[in-house]
Amino acid sequence: MLHYYVLFDNHTDAMEMYRAIKATSHYAQISPTPRELSVCCGVSLLVKEEDVPFIKELAEEQQLRYISINGLDNEFNSSRHRYG
Repeated sequence: MLHYYVLFDNHTDAMEMYRAIKATSHYAQISPTPRELSVCCGVSLLVKEEDVPFIKELAEEQQLRYISINGLDNEFNSSRHRYG
């Protein structure tokens, strides 16, 4: 199944984006960054495919920093893909 991850340079940028998305009632889940996508920051956001255009617009409007939003065909593991 294809999952979409927002990738960041650092934890601070990830948390800023997470709070901004959650304030709009859109879905975002803090997740470890899959190594297939990046080794930069260990934190990414798991988002819905249909929310990707909204997230890009939100980032531009609020000057939120991120590296990229990438789809990855991987198996979802609820114990690995969730912080908490």
